Amino acid sequence: MAVGPSRTNAIAFIGVATLLITGCRASDDSILLSLHEQLQRHPAMQVEDVYKLTHQAAFGNEHLVTDDVMARQYLLSELDGVKADDGEPLIERVNGNATVMRVNLRPFKARHLDPQRLVEAMLASARAFHPDPSVFERSWQDIVRSAESGSLPWPADALRAFAATRKTEGYPAVHHSDIYTVRYQPAYRVLTSVEAEKACR
Repeated sequence: MAVGPSRTNAIAFIGVATLLITGCRASDDSILLSLHEQLQRHPAMQVEDVYKLTHQAAFGNEHLVTDDVMARQYLLSELDGVKADDGEPLIERVNGNATVMRVNLRPFKARHLDPQRLVEAMLASARAFHPDPSVFERSWQDIVRSAESGSLPWPADALRAFAATRKTEGYPAVHHSDIYTVRYQPAYRVLTSVEAEKACR
């Protein structure tokens, strides 16, 4: 079911307002508030992109970090390929309690921050993360309930089906959807909040 950007933005705004009014009565590590924030900025989000955000909240960045040399080479290559742009947030929260963050590379480059410091933060974050499928499952339940109430634009059945398939696969990391990739050209790194602060000062 396709949802137009204007309707998606309206749903995201109502969703954020509802969460703030109710005090976000989901689990403490729920990503509902950050999901609504992402939806306001990226109204073309698909179910895959919701899954990716939730996966990052539960499993961190471990799948991207194997050793410091490769991490640095990959980061420098990606930084070289993105345009410096301070028009998006430097840091965005991934989970509700803001212990997991995305550091966006375009504003990172625009502010002339240190790539080596970001590499060190990536490695430290990978060591600090404790992957927890139960965090994913609790957050996904919150998302499905929110979709059932009309606070999110995706069909609840589609959300259930997507997560059920990924569960049989062991909750793998996935790419952003093609629509999201083309429209927003995501370029970021997932860090703990402690390491994000160190990398961005």
